[in-house]
Amino acid sequence: MKLHMEQRRRDAAELVMIHGLTRRWQTFSPLLSSLSSRYSLTLVDLPGHGESSANPHGYGVLQHAEAVVKWIDQFHVERFALYGHSLGAMVALQAAAQRPDRVSRLIMEDPPFETMGSRMEQTVWMSHFSQVHEIRNRESFIRGSRKEQVEILADILLRDPLTGTTQRLGTQRDPSSLRFMAACMMKMDATVVEPVVTKCWLKDWNWEGYAAQVRQPTLILRADEKAGGMLTEHDCNQLCSLLEDPVPVLFANSGHNLHWLRSVDLCNCVHTFLDS
Repeated sequence: MKLHMEQRRRDAAELVMIHGLTRRWQTFSPLLSSLSSRYSLTLVDLPGHGESSANPHGYGVLQHAEAVVKWIDQFHVERFALYGHSLGAMVALQAAAQRPDRVSRLIMEDPPFETMGSRMEQTVWMSHFSQVHEIRNRESFIRGSRKEQVEILADILLRDPLTGTTQRLGTQRDPSSLRFMAACMMKMDATVVEPVVTKCWLKDWNWEGYAAQVRQPTLILRADEKAGGMLTEHDCNQLCSLLEDPVPVLFANSGHNLHWLRSVDLCNCVHTFLDS
């Protein structure tokens, strides 16, 4: 299995970046100008995403993390900071725990933890990912034009089990974001989301156990639950209690994709953290 990586090389400290579920390295485009001005960047496509190979072992968090740890063992840079968003943040947590000699600092952007585990059925994310999985395997989506794919994605109904309310994805995301979502899905293995909807995504993966092993300084970029953030206050507090050197930052009124929604503020946080 081969993982694709995109690089912005310079004579500077290395920063490795890992995207979230259903995405690819281009999701970090809003950050590249700022970060590449100071760091040498390597952006990795997770297995079954973007230009990376499919993973014959499956797509649970554990399988993603094991693939990245194996990639780290072959990576030519001896020591680097590691940034992950969402699933990528969870993968980065395990990598930092298991390869402390390679990972110097850890940056976690809104890891979902139990929001996509024990609490999954209490959130809108179950309806979101169930429909994403079904649409990715729908013939009309696969053969449709990009415009038609966007229309299909816009009609995803996000159901909140706690309030009983329903909202179209098209009212939350602009057409450009939906086009990018469609492009990522077409580059994605058709079974990537299956472990999420079958509720086995976190099987054999213990985030608290990995967090307790992490000794590196860790920046935690937390989105706002009220705006669609995935890292709950409870899980964030638990994470901070387990890490040796946590640096939590809350982005009030901002949702899960902070690297899109608050790119300038996020870059400022990353720069100051890595300079500290």
